[in-house]
Amino acid sequence: MATMTIEEQLFASFSGKGVLLDSNLLLVFLSGLLGARLFQRFKRVSEYTLEDYDLLVRVLGSFTELVTTPHILTEVSNLANSLPESYKRDWYSNLATLIASQRAPVGLRERWTSAVDLAKMPEFLAFGITDAALTQLSSEALVITEDYRLSGSLRSQGVPVLNFGDLRKLRQLL
Repeated sequence: MATMTIEEQLFASFSGKGVLLDSNLLLVFLSGLLGARLFQRFKRVSEYTLEDYDLLVRVLGSFTELVTTPHILTEVSNLANSLPESYKRDWYSNLATLIASQRAPVGLRERWTSAVDLAKMPEFLAFGITDAALTQLSSEALVITEDYRLSGSLRSQGVPVLNFGDLRKLRQLL
């Protein structure tokens, strides 16, 4: 029997539980709902592909809830301001549907931590408020990020985290 990689072990241990996507990956997910052409026209997601979107959909389908924060949602919304005008209405409609949804493809659970509390965390000085909030919730859900610096920091603290670059390598298993 083959030994499981750390990524496979983490994925297996959190499957059926909560997942927390960083802002860029949530942006990719929402953009992918509008099709492959948006990946070519929207600079913020141009380094991603429709296959990356499909991978995110498959990953999300393995979890019961998508944990997020107001900081992540705000950052995603702000990043979407640079969308081509022809996509904005549909994109924001998808964001609104996700926020209001109980199942799209997993139930969304928004968690709030005050900025005062986040500013006291060492991660605030290293990564800013959005990633400090993400770090604060890392005990409740499997964090998936495309930021190697953040994932390395979380791993060094013993926090379960998957980097999307590493997850691409597991694409055939999902």
